[in-house]
Amino acid sequence: MKLRRKESTRAKPLYHEPDWWLLATVMTLVMFGMVMVYSSSFGLAMNEGGTSYSYLIRQVAYTLVGLAGMGIAMMVNYHRLRDHAGKAMVGAVLLLAALVFVPGLGTEVYGAKRWIFIGSVSVQPSEIAKLVFILYLASWLAGKGAKVRSFSYGMVQFGVVMAIVIGLVMLQPDLGTSILLATVGMAMFFVAGANLVQFATSIMAGTTVFLALALSAPYRRERLLVFLDPESDLRNLGWQLFQARLALGSGGLFGLGLGASRQKFSWLPAPHNDAIFAVLGEELGLAGCVFLLMLFGALAVRGYRIAMRAPDAFGTLVAVGITTWLIFQAMFNIGGVVTAIPFTGIPLPFISFGGSSLVVTMTAVGILLNISRQTRRVAESARETPARVEEHREPPVNTPPSQAPTRAPEGVRAFGRATQSEGGRQW
Repeated sequence: MKLRRKESTRAKPLYHEPDWWLLATVMTLVMFGMVMVYSSSFGLAMNEGGTSYSYLIRQVAYTLVGLAGMGIAMMVNYHRLRDHAGKAMVGAVLLLAALVFVPGLGTEVYGAKRWIFIGSVSVQPSEIAKLVFILYLASWLAGKGAKVRSFSYGMVQFGVVMAIVIGLVMLQPDLGTSILLATVGMAMFFVAGANLVQFATSIMAGTTVFLALALSAPYRRERLLVFLDPESDLRNLGWQLFQARLALGSGGLFGLGLGASRQKFSWLPAPHNDAIFAVLGEELGLAGCVFLLMLFGALAVRGYRIAMRAPDAFGTLVAVGITTWLIFQAMFNIGGVVTAIPFTGIPLPFISFGGSSLVVTMTAVGILLNISRQTRRVAESARETPARVEEHREPPVNTPPSQAPTRAPEGVRAFGRATQSEGGRQW
């Protein structure tokens, strides 16, 4: 009884309303995506012998599952995820390894072994691994504290974790997702307070390794060469890039009209998935493309704002990881379609057709919303007494002392110092 009374007097997480602007932005992206999936896929669905609504119905089903995942993630205290991050990481690594090395488990599509088919439903383990990787890395970096700046205790161990996950993804092979994971990992490592010399050295080393891997395999080398001149290989890899550019150019300022794309009718490969941005540009024009970019810009602003105001280092790193993942994946997809960078074949978040990607990204947004429910309100901090402010920072109920909220990472404290000083309080 004494123990129960003692636990009942501990401060619970001070929840407030979630970031409604973030929720509105994501739901706008999801609804925009459903419209574009239908518009880009009805011709393909009819050619495959189904109804014009086949892909839309499946996308709606994926959205409902994603909404359930988002709702659960928004309500469950994100600190509890830290308790299971290690186990989830082991499970993700084993699943990625089994997908590559166990015969008959994965299904090979276009030369890549990235999917597990369960009846008519496909699961892409690398999509699940993205979120698990962020949670595990955030837990690991938050536990390191200032030791993350040391070479042997921080940089070396960080490199080993990155090498295991990225190496397994590369074996599928999936260069685009590998580069994305490396980008997210380095962003989190920087925010955690990495030594700048070691950070710069690791970036140069990582870039060298990825260039070597890209040039070592003939099909990856061809993809890089085609990026430089898509018209040199119109019978193979350059066809999709050429048709994507043709679709974007045909759209003009305001587009041909929703549903009026011509390239999606057997001219543009994967119009509902990898190349959906090209269909969007053809039908909605430059105005539609700018609107989509503004939505992702709003997502970036709200996500990094949540990271800066998170109550602890773990929350900061998770928010940085999720936001960086979603924004850079969108940049890689759009950049590949407009031939600003080599085409990677990764989906456009919330817009492209696909179950694993949509469900996992919506669940990740739910975690962001959960963190936003516990963020410190800077405008109100000046009016709070010191005791009340410290009450906000106490760990949630049942959180082990070793996993209690810690000080925000050095990178975030330096980045957010000006903003936080408005309320008379700094990280």
